[in-house]
Amino acid sequence: MWIHYALFATLLLPSALLGLRGNAGRRGSPTLLGITFVAFTAFSAFRAVSVGNDTVEYHRVFKAIAATDSFQEALSVSRFESGYVLVNYLVSRLTQDFNLLLLITSVFVYGSAVLFIKRYAASYSLALLFAFGMSVFYDLMLAVRQGIAVAIFLLAVPALMERKLVRYVLLVVLASQFHVSVLLMLVVYLIPYMRLSTFGDWFKWGALIGIVMFSLSWLLTRLLISSAYYGHYLHSDYADGGVRSATVLLIVTRIILMLLAATCGWNAVVEADPSGRTRNLLALAVADVAMVVIALGFNLLDRLEMYLTLPFAVGLANLAAHGERPESSYVSALIVVIAFAATTTFFLYRPEWYHLFPYRTFFEEGLP
Repeated sequence: MWIHYALFATLLLPSALLGLRGNAGRRGSPTLLGITFVAFTAFSAFRAVSVGNDTVEYHRVFKAIAATDSFQEALSVSRFESGYVLVNYLVSRLTQDFNLLLLITSVFVYGSAVLFIKRYAASYSLALLFAFGMSVFYDLMLAVRQGIAVAIFLLAVPALMERKLVRYVLLVVLASQFHVSVLLMLVVYLIPYMRLSTFGDWFKWGALIGIVMFSLSWLLTRLLISSAYYGHYLHSDYADGGVRSATVLLIVTRIILMLLAATCGWNAVVEADPSGRTRNLLALAVADVAMVVIALGFNLLDRLEMYLTLPFAVGLANLAAHGERPESSYVSALIVVIAFAATTTFFLYRPEWYHLFPYRTFFEEGLP
């Protein structure tokens, strides 16, 4: 667990030194973004096969694809989506080193995440610390296929903001070649068209989005139940319905964080941004909470909220950063502490959910 605290310190110390300095003004120094990108790319790319719930399977698939003679044959030896198989096939033509594959995917995934923060965060330091506390960087690392889909979705968000339907749909369809669940994100394209005048409107639309996503997810479940991969996944313990302690903690944490951020002046901050970016980010945050709540009875949605966790973190960080009330600085510190404490609780009491710690690199002797 020491490396978990070390990574937090890696973000916290530069944030304290550089957070409000530099040419970027109040947003902070871009150096913070560079430190984050390098630290987590290395953390992800250099991990041993034993680190992470699914890394062993990704390693097995890579080796199996490396042994094939054609892309068609590669498709036949893997149950994964064609986009991910293609990336494995192309990399395996160059090298048999699985960690090089992890390096390539990590550069893309963390590059997209850092770019998203650079585009939309009002405070780099607060957004990075909040995202770390929400386990964004760990999730992108461990769920490799979905991490790539999330990265592409984050690149599609500008099209959503600018209401470029064709570009948004094309990017989401591209992302679905790595994880088909991202197709449900087509629903969030409606967000810029919603009337969100009061705080109550956010929860009304959030509930509606959640219901629609639940319905589409149920339909997708029926369609994918015969799939070699998803059929197994949907019948696993993870997809079993009912209340789970993890989901409850996610709900409680998100609601507390949202209510705390709202004390900084929700409506005032939204109205002060004529571009509409803050409004759209907060609408995505509400949709994220709606999905987690619905996941109480349909746990597959736990994974779907991964697409919106970074928008959730950046949206609430912006709310706290732009707040004009005197207590805003205390609220900023409190939401970082609460988010970090919640994730740390997962690691301490349910380490089997991640298999992330003890962390080891592929350099260490005796690893697979």
